[in-house]
Order: sequence, then C-alpha cells, then structure tokens
Amino acid sequence: MGWIPEIVQKENIRLAWAKQIWSAFKLAQERFKQAQMQLEEAKQRASQISLQFEQSYQERSTLTETLHKQEAKLTLLQEQLQQSTQQIAQLRTELEGIKQERKHKHTIVPHFQLEKGSASVKIQEFSFEVVTLNNWGQPINCSINKAQYFQEHLGNNVFLDMVYIPGGTFLMGSPEDELGRESNEGPQHPVALQPFYLSRFPITQAQWRVIAQLPQINRYLNPDPSNFKHPDTPVEKVCWYDAIEFCARLSQLTGHKYRLPSEAEWEFACRAGTTTPFHFGETITSNLANYDGSYIYGSGTEGPYRQQTTPVGYFQIANTFGLSDLHGNVWEWCADSWHENYQDAPADGSIWQLDESNNSRVLRGGAWYCLPALCRSAQRHWDQADHAGSGTGFRVVCFTI
Repeated sequence: MGWIPEIVQKENIRLAWAKQIWSAFKLAQERFKQAQMQLEEAKQRASQISLQFEQSYQERSTLTETLHKQEAKLTLLQEQLQQSTQQIAQLRTELEGIKQERKHKHTIVPHFQLEKGSASVKIQEFSFEVVTLNNWGQPINCSINKAQYFQEHLGNNVFLDMVYIPGGTFLMGSPEDELGRESNEGPQHPVALQPFYLSRFPITQAQWRVIAQLPQINRYLNPDPSNFKHPDTPVEKVCWYDAIEFCARLSQLTGHKYRLPSEAEWEFACRAGTTTPFHFGETITSNLANYDGSYIYGSGTEGPYRQQTTPVGYFQIANTFGLSDLHGNVWEWCADSWHENYQDAPADGSIWQLDESNNSRVLRGGAWYCLPALCRSAQRHWDQADHAGSGTGFRVVCFTI
C-alpha cells in the first residue's frame, strides 16, 4: 500500500532535521578536537615558559651569589690596597730618614782621614737621580741625591770624576737563598772599610787614550784596544796588567796614588748601603742597565738587548753613592787574586792576594752580554790576568788627594 502523503512529508522533514543536527554535531566535535589541541599546545607552552622561568631564576640566584662574593673580594682588596699604600708611605718615610741619616754620616766624615797627595784638588758636589724598583721591575721611588767628588784633568779636555765613598761596615757576599747565588759568594762576613774615592764611571776610551800616550812605566799600552769604538763608552779588551799600568801612569801624571779597587771596596761601593741583589732592589731592568734584557731576574720583565757597550752614564741614574754603570756594560777588574770562597777573607777591605804563581784575578759587575743574575752586587767572576775580553774594563780607586 502506498504512503499517505502527509506522513511522507513529515518523515522528510524529520530526516532533513536529523541531517542538520548530525552536521552540527560533527562540526562541534571537530571544533572540540581543535580546542583540545590548542589547549594541549597552550599547556606545553606554559610548561616551557615555567621551565625557562625556573632556569632564569636559578641563573639569577647564581649571578646574585657570585656578585656578592665578588663584592666581598673587592672590599677585601680595597682594604689590602689601603694597607699597602699606608705601608709604602711608611717605608718611604723611613727610607727618607735613613737617606738623611746616611747623608749626614757621609758629610761629617772629614776628608783629612785620606792620605794627602802632592797635588791639591777642589772638592765639589754634584746631583744625581736614584731609582728603586719593586719586585716586578717597576720604579717605586725616585729621588735626587748629592755626593762629593773631585776632577782630574788628564789633558786634551778629558776629565776623570772621582766620587767620595764614605767609610763603613757592610755584610759582604750573598745570602744562601738569593736567586742566582753561587757557592763562591759565601760565607757572608762583615767588612769595615776606610773612606776612599772611586771613579764615577768605568774608565772610558777617551780617558784611556790620553793615559796610553804617556811615557811607558812597565808595559806598552795600546791606545785603541776596544771592540766598540766611541770615546765615551768604557774601554774594553784590556787585561789586568794593562789596568795596573794605567793606574801607574795616572798616578805619575796627577801626583795622587791610584790603583784598582779591592773586591771588598768594589762591592761596598756597588751596594751603597743596600742588601738586595742589585742596588736598584730585588730585580733589574735593561731600561736602567746594559745587559741581555732577553732574560729576566725574579719577577722582572724582559727589555732591550743592545748587544754592545753603551756610553757611561747613558741611563742617567746612579746608586746612593753617586756611582753609575755598576750592573752590566763591562766586567770590572779588581786588584785581588781569585779565591774559591770568602773563607779567611780580610775583614778590613784590603786587597786579598795569593802568591804570584796565581794568575787569576777577580772581575765584578757583569757585562753587556750577561744574564741579569751575573750582574748582581755579590756576583763574582774571574779571568786570567793576561786575558783581555770585549766585555772587560775597570774603574780606579784613589786614597790620596
């Protein structure tokens, strides 16, 4: 039997309505899934943000803790710097007091203690700069000092400056813990010396040439022996016997008695009251002395290596006695025979001789080609008396004025 038209129409309406509901349900279901996915993504982002925040918080805490530690260290360093500054100021005050006391002691020593010679001289005064270095080779004190001296006119407008060295007592040699120390530098022992005069610089080529042209006394002197030619650089390539002949001719010319310094006189004059490895302090720099600056001493720094001698007084500084070029430039002959150590050494600073069969003589001060340790105040070296090297010169002592 066929459908009644009204029923068919109603069923079609219901079917259409059911389809609409289904379509709406499907759409809602799809939107729900999308919302779930977005919610999940949001949760993941929130988790990431939370993790990043936690990491940032931890980093901030770490940085804050580090900052507090650094601030504490900075505060401690500032306190130490302030203490060091106060100590330096105190040391400078004490040093100035010592210098003034030493200067007073130097000036009150009457010159009549020296033996009188046949020729009169005029005692003068000169100023010079003294530099003290710290352990890293940096200047920590510069001062202007004064010393007394007299001049010898050698002829041809050439002069020799002789600086007054006050008498005193010092500890000769080096302590066992000094860097670069050799066994022949001991044992340390006190030595008491009378005042004397010592040449301000090593003997120059100009001074040598004038004296070498004077009449021979015991041996011939080559008027131009040096390897590095310049009138104001130290004479070198002279042997010990040449230096003795120079002193003999100089004495005859001036009427004053000249000789090579004893080893004790040389070290006393070099130290000038210091007890450090160099009269500069605990180290040395080739900006103030002529040696192989490619090497360092202690905590010092490298510097230029000139590979030749420099004019005397080139660095325009001196020790507190007013002497220059004691560390480096040329080795300097001393009057003494060589001894392996200071056992039984004279306590009065006199020349320490052996029998004439010993041809070895003492050298002091180091040279332009030496490592810095070889330029120390206590460093000892020797050579045969008849040998003349390109780094060997000398300076002279006078006891009669």
